[in-house]
Amino acid sequence: MHLTIIDDNKDVLEAYKDALSNKFTIAAFDNPDEGLSFVSANHTDAVLLDLHLPGRDGFSVFEDLKKAKDNLPILFLTGDGTLDMKVRGLDLGADDYISKPVEMDELVARIKNKIKISRKEIGVGKVIQMKDLVINLEGHHVTLEGRAVKLTPKEFQLLVVLAQNPNKVIHKEGLISQLWKDVHVEMNNLDTHFSNLRRKLKPFSNNIKTLKNLGYVLRI
Repeated sequence: MHLTIIDDNKDVLEAYKDALSNKFTIAAFDNPDEGLSFVSANHTDAVLLDLHLPGRDGFSVFEDLKKAKDNLPILFLTGDGTLDMKVRGLDLGADDYISKPVEMDELVARIKNKIKISRKEIGVGKVIQMKDLVINLEGHHVTLEGRAVKLTPKEFQLLVVLAQNPNKVIHKEGLISQLWKDVHVEMNNLDTHFSNLRRKLKPFSNNIKTLKNLGYVLRI
């Protein structure tokens, strides 16, 4: 899981980086605008956001982050634990409001919980987003790094099955019976579809792995 931390206190930033780096891949920023630019242009699973930042408050940064990526979990992590600020943050739509100091195990659990909830909501909705790949289930189209990817209907179906079951092995026999039903399809036909899918989805396709004699898995 990738975590972005935005906090103007460099000592605090380094402390949280050290404490959380064994649980998350971390990008840390003491400048809120740099953090916002990073989130807008890169994949991250959640943001830890301080409330009091240089030149602007965390609430305005929160709003800009949501404009950039509406489904991104954002948790306030701040020394300001007053009730008014908590209510304002939660009313604004923050996924959590955590007062410093906080036990690291609790912080990790809260972050992971929000990420899991977000992934479930995206997975059962009309759009699946993983890193820079966006799958529109309703419109049957795919974009990668902002560019449209033209897939055949079967390639799209195969991608959706993988995307809806991340990190789970999808057996070849199950794929064939699910997507071709009563039509007889050879294994090498399925392999050809996956080969074409990988080619069209580079470099994201590095996440699609073939397990010999088993099937396929999308590693996220």
